[in-house]
Amino acid sequence: GIGGETAVRFAERGYDCVLLALPTEDLSPVTKRIEDAGRQYIICTGDLADLEYAESAVEQCISAWGRIDVLVNNAAWREITTMRKIELASWEQTLRVCLTAPAFLSRWCAAHMEARGEGVIINVSSIQSQMAAGISPAYVAAKGALDSLTYELATLYGPAGIRVLSVNPGAIDTAM
Repeated sequence: GIGGETAVRFAERGYDCVLLALPTEDLSPVTKRIEDAGRQYIICTGDLADLEYAESAVEQCISAWGRIDVLVNNAAWREITTMRKIELASWEQTLRVCLTAPAFLSRWCAAHMEARGEGVIINVSSIQSQMAAGISPAYVAAKGALDSLTYELATLYGPAGIRVLSVNPGAIDTAM
């Protein structure tokens, strides 16, 4: 998907990578390409709805390499349903993975970036933040909020040398 390809592209440009993934994900195609690029990687498996897991991934990166140059908030989760039928648990899971985890990963990574006076946070949003289809209300709301959060974080962290930006891809042929 987008995350794996992004990690490979960063590795090809000289970055070591921390890969966050669900325990069921097979990252071997990605890790092979990172190795082929001559870079190192760490795999942190867990669920981004669990913020302790997310924070531990940041700590593992700092422990391994002593710094964080770039954070790519790419994880997403959604259910195809309408507002008429969505369950509260689905709504909350979507917001937790698509908005809350990126917000706090940004906070934890930015603390390390601020100490160095540089860094980049990239939020992978979605064209659906501006073009809803009526079939994924929590996802649309979360991605719209992620766009707004990007502006807030850029205002907060920009003076410290941290660039914060958002990309809004359209339909991409991935598992999601």
